[in-house]
Amino acid sequence: MATHHRIAILGAGPGGICMAIKLREAGIEDFIILERGGEAGGTWTNNRYPGLACDVPSLLYCFSFEQKVDWTRSYANQPEIKAYMQHCVDKYDVAKHIRFNTNVDSALWDDQAAQWHIATAGGEAVTADIFISALGMFNELQWPAVPGLDRFKGEMIHTALWPATTDFAGKRVGVVGSAASAVQMIPEIAEQAGHLTVFQRTANWVMPKQDKTFTEAELEAYRKQPEEALKIRRETYGFFEELLLFDKPEMMAELERAALENLALVDDEATRAKMRPTEPLGSQRPLFSNEYYPTFNRPNVTLVAEGIECFTPEGIATRDGVAHPLDTIILATGYAANKFLSVIDVTGRNGTKLADAWADGPQAYLGITTAGFPNLFMLYGPNTNNGSILEMLEHQVAYIVAKIATLAQRKLAWIDVKRPVMDSYNQTIQRDIQAVAVWRVLGSKYYRAGSGRVVTQWPHNMATYEAWTKKPDLDAFEIAARA
Repeated sequence: MATHHRIAILGAGPGGICMAIKLREAGIEDFIILERGGEAGGTWTNNRYPGLACDVPSLLYCFSFEQKVDWTRSYANQPEIKAYMQHCVDKYDVAKHIRFNTNVDSALWDDQAAQWHIATAGGEAVTADIFISALGMFNELQWPAVPGLDRFKGEMIHTALWPATTDFAGKRVGVVGSAASAVQMIPEIAEQAGHLTVFQRTANWVMPKQDKTFTEAELEAYRKQPEEALKIRRETYGFFEELLLFDKPEMMAELERAALENLALVDDEATRAKMRPTEPLGSQRPLFSNEYYPTFNRPNVTLVAEGIECFTPEGIATRDGVAHPLDTIILATGYAANKFLSVIDVTGRNGTKLADAWADGPQAYLGITTAGFPNLFMLYGPNTNNGSILEMLEHQVAYIVAKIATLAQRKLAWIDVKRPVMDSYNQTIQRDIQAVAVWRVLGSKYYRAGSGRVVTQWPHNMATYEAWTKKPDLDAFEIAARA
């Protein structure tokens, strides 16, 4: 027997939490959130590696309807963001809608019943008139495409599967990767390990981080006069809007200058040369840290940029023929961020598989809905990544709530974006992506599907996305009246 709900939401991360709050605000209570973990919070619960923090300023990384003015630092760390998400769950009474420890295996559209059939790994079944994916980008782990991964006899840790306890004291530790998670984690690990070897594939731009820890007196002042913090939020929003497309020459020159001054903190000339990026700033995900570069001045830290040949039972062998014996290998290789909802088995109209529909890379209208999959909406979907994701999520949630209202008001069984509309939209998006000069170079594969198409990035600012999602567009959809 399947339990039925008007709406089923996949994931209790920031997107699922925001969606639930706004559904309740609209008077809708018949919904369920299917969450594979035991707590809400999404990536801020699933990830807990040392040094994990947000790379968006704290005042901008909170919902507009639940603004937090007393963040303890300019860029909040994982425990504080997780606590904020739990605060939202508690304040808006969302937990009663969440079914924890429920891993969804598949979702199948039933055209005759105009329902989604959702199956879980535990054998449970849920049907829903509307299916909303709040999975976002960070779901399927990215493993290094290097031979011998299963041969290593020591301890191997992926940053997204961080153990509850670790002890690196006196150990020879190797970190594979030098992007977002590595930059945050490496300074912490270096203080513990006997020796740390960092295996760098691509040099990244790492800019200084204006990260201030606030005193209790400052926090109390913000609580008493929240308008001061909100003024800073508005100023930060304005700065990000200017930065997002990396198309302001003076601003880019200043950022590059700051990043190179940051790199100059590495004392050894040869190491510094290996860490200097060769791609233009903005072609890869920009990174921020004040501790990363100085870490390579420690006597117990070595940078290896010769490329990994293979994993061995004893450690890692590099292409220059050197063997690196290790006790622990940490894989800072992140997620397959270009798959979105296709990480599960989703079947739409006429038996179409989402993975097949997205064979050349994920695409969706407004990043929210994709042709051939009625009553399916996505949060943090294809080509919606830029600026503060919480800001972008709010615009997506508002759009979806409006469509749910339309379904009810017009007594519709389903809506499905027209294929020509979606294709035209994505042609426009890809044209606009090509207009962003730094994205025309290969840069980071993080942005791209296997076909080479950029599938993660939104090629405008956040205000433009808000405007596009507010346009009346029911004529973009096929509709079917409820019998």
